[in-house]
Amino acid sequence: MTEASALLTTELAGRGPGRPRTRVSVLRSGWPLMLRTTAPLAATPVTAWACRTADAARVHLAAGAAGPLGGDRLRLEVRVGPGSALVLGEIAPTLLLPGTYGGQSCLDVRIHVGAGAALAWLPELVIAARGCRHVTDTRVVLEPGARLVLREEVLFGRYDEPCGQYRQRIRVETGGGPLYDQELRTGPLAPGWDGPAVTAGHPTAGTLLVVDPGRATEDAPSGTFPDPDTALMELPGGAMLLSTLAPDTAVLRRRLDGAAARLLIPAHVRSALRPAGV
Repeated sequence: MTEASALLTTELAGRGPGRPRTRVSVLRSGWPLMLRTTAPLAATPVTAWACRTADAARVHLAAGAAGPLGGDRLRLEVRVGPGSALVLGEIAPTLLLPGTYGGQSCLDVRIHVGAGAALAWLPELVIAARGCRHVTDTRVVLEPGARLVLREEVLFGRYDEPCGQYRQRIRVETGGGPLYDQELRTGPLAPGWDGPAVTAGHPTAGTLLVVDPGRATEDAPSGTFPDPDTALMELPGGAMLLSTLAPDTAVLRRRLDGAAARLLIPAHVRSALRPAGV
C-alpha cells in the first residue's frame, strides 16, 4: 500500500510590457505522483484558450510506478493563482490494477482556480482493468472570473476482459454554489452500468467540461454534434458539457479534440477557418 501526495501552485511572474507570464511557485512531488514542468506545447485550441490572458505554465504528471494498485491512497492538489494560467496534463494513460489483498485504491484531486485564472486539466485515459477497485474524487473550486477546461476519458477494461470496479466523481463549485456534480460507477458492484441508460455496451466514454464566464453568447456552438452517442449540454455561467461514448479510444480522443476546437475557438474565428462553400 502506498500513500502519497503532490502539490502544484502557480502565480503571475509580474506585470511588465507584453503578455503576463505564469510562474510555477511550488512543485512538490510524492512518489509515485511525479510532477514535471515541460516545454511549450504545440499550438492547439486548448493551449490558445489557456493563454488568452497570460502565458500558461506547462506541467505534466508522470506515474513513478504501475497502478494505482489496490490499497494505494494518492492525493493531488493544484492551486492556480489569481490571473495565472496552467495547462496540466499526464505523460501516459493510467492503468488501474487490483492489489494483493483486494483493497480499494483512491485518488483525490483538489483544485482551486483563483480569480481571473485559467486551468486546462487534461489527464490521459484511465483503464479500469479486471479486478481493480478504485475511486477518483475530483473537486474544483472556481473563484470569480476563473476559467476551466477539464477532460476525462475511461476505458472499461483491457481488450477482451471485464471492467473492474471503478467510481469517478467530479464536482465543480463557484461562489454561487455547485455548478457540476457527476458520478460514474462501473463494474461488478454497479449492475446495469453497461445497459442502454448508461454506456449502452460501449467500451469507452469521455467528457469535456468548459467553464468560461467571459465567452460571448454568439460564441456558443449551435446545433448538434454529428457524432452518434454524443450530447452537448449548456450549464449556467457560460459552461458547456460534452459527453460521448465511443467504440474505441482513438475515436473517443478524436471526438473530444474536435469538441474542444468547436467549444474553445470563437465563432468568428471558426467561420474564418472554414473553407469556402462549407
